[in-house]
Amino acid sequence: MKTTLVKYLRIFTLLLFVISCSDDSSSEIEQPVITNLVNDISVANEIHRLVNQHRQSIGLSPLQKNSTAEGLAVDHTNYMIVQGDISHDNFNARGDILNEKENARNTAENVAYLYRDAQSVVNGWLNSSGHKKNIEGNYTYTGIAAIKDQQGRYYYTQLFYR
Repeated sequence: MKTTLVKYLRIFTLLLFVISCSDDSSSEIEQPVITNLVNDISVANEIHRLVNQHRQSIGLSPLQKNSTAEGLAVDHTNYMIVQGDISHDNFNARGDILNEKENARNTAENVAYLYRDAQSVVNGWLNSSGHKKNIEGNYTYTGIAAIKDQQGRYYYTQLFYR
């Protein structure tokens, strides 16, 4: 009887462990990825400067930095690093957050990786019609992340909204 009780307690404990370790999140919102990687502010600032320089050269207003958009860009860039690929995964969720927190009406996003510096990533975006459309779009605010992975490769996200 005692061995049967011990056996059932072990099974019960194992079941509790399995249940407690299961993934029960069904949210579309990316959970922040815990890494030791941080936004390279100097590169992000240079991207911001170059994008605004281009916008002003064609008569558009410069984009203002926004901390909510930057935080979302950082989270998404870390997500891409963990995935090992660039994507627009969960873009609608980022747009919803900007709508809720910043009253954003229209949002867009550019992503990239493997470019070595701000000038090359901005040039790459300007040579791509979809990315260029975002840079030249009717937006007021931006958030930018430029983060190196463990192998020293940059991943980039730039969010736009108005």
